Amino acid sequence: MRKGAERHLAQALIVVGGVLFATHAQAHGEVDDALPPEPGIRWDAAAALRSLKADNTLPSTRLDGYLLQGDAGMNPDGTQLEHGAIGLAARLNNTWGARLLIGKHGGESAEVEEAWVQARRDADNGDVWRMSAGRQRPAMGATLAGAGHFDRFGLMPLAQRAALDHHWVDDGLQLSWRRYRASTWSVDMGLWRGKGFPGSAEGPWVPSLHLGWGRGPWQADVLWAGFRPGGRGASVSSSEDHSHGAPVCDARFTEVICFAGDSQLLAASLSWSGLASDAALPLTLTAAGWWRNEDGTLTSANGLADYRGSSRGGWLEAIWHMAPGWELGWRGERLSASHRLHGPGASLLMREARFDRYQPVTRHALMVGSRLAPWARWTAEVGRESVPGSSHPYAAVRLLLQANGGHEARP
Repeated sequence: MRKGAERHLAQALIVVGGVLFATHAQAHGEVDDALPPEPGIRWDAAAALRSLKADNTLPSTRLDGYLLQGDAGMNPDGTQLEHGAIGLAARLNNTWGARLLIGKHGGESAEVEEAWVQARRDADNGDVWRMSAGRQRPAMGATLAGAGHFDRFGLMPLAQRAALDHHWVDDGLQLSWRRYRASTWSVDMGLWRGKGFPGSAEGPWVPSLHLGWGRGPWQADVLWAGFRPGGRGASVSSSEDHSHGAPVCDARFTEVICFAGDSQLLAASLSWSGLASDAALPLTLTAAGWWRNEDGTLTSANGLADYRGSSRGGWLEAIWHMAPGWELGWRGERLSASHRLHGPGASLLMREARFDRYQPVTRHALMVGSRLAPWARWTAEVGRESVPGSSHPYAAVRLLLQANGGHEARP
């Protein structure tokens, strides 16, 4: 997207938001709104503690053969804080509110995951409009947004790992619309700074679009985002420690390979909740997937080549709610990629990017869990990751803690 188009889109979002919120809003509680439904303050805290044992390093840890940041990845083996977060949300009145969320992964430093302000308007016909500005998670639907953080399963889906190199948290604007009838409709348009993977510090702002639909037991979501990184680095060192930021691309290209071009993200999910159906079956079925397609150039100290590549993957999931507070679940996943390079440096770049090590990856996991208290539950999981010629079993036990509270303002 050109700079002029970015500016016009940002101005359009601000103008539309200003028109929507210029009138008084009626109170309306939303299930997908992090803010309290009424004026007041809400706090929440969560932690996932995991103990995982694998015979060998899992293929998903580094994902050699996929164009990511090139580091060693987050090793899940051992006992560690999988993810912790504490948040505070405040609604000043029926229109204005704000949210702050601090998160921490393992031994890494704590970071601000959300820091945004929001204006909301409830239209006379029941439609709900929201404009959010600041650091936030782009809307993508409950299935995609919930995968990996405080999920039923202990490892992030392979497809999401390859598409986003973990999670997408960004600075930007997001305009949202909800309609609640026999069917629930949702539209979210965003404009993001896009400095994190698969973007880079250099590049235009990133547009995104999320469409959601729900009716009875069914829920479907689709997400698209278009990045244009000007120089996104990937380490070519075999011992680079895990990092949330891509290596810097500069004129020296020291132990780094750089991508510049177009990076398109597409994701979709479909879920069916048997408990919400006429049959009231204690079963939830889910299908979801991520696809990232890139077209541009790869550059290193050893050469330059035109590059076209993609990663694509998805998962199927079945959860049996076998007794009050008890769940038994299965998830099956597959991830694959393709890479095409053309130019005088293609052969060297192929080896530097470790594309010569590419293998498709599959994972199957079986989970059982139960609720210990309203704020605590445990899960036990066994699984296996496989690449052609080798198989890697693992087992994990997790404790998930979630609590919240608040105070409504007195009239």
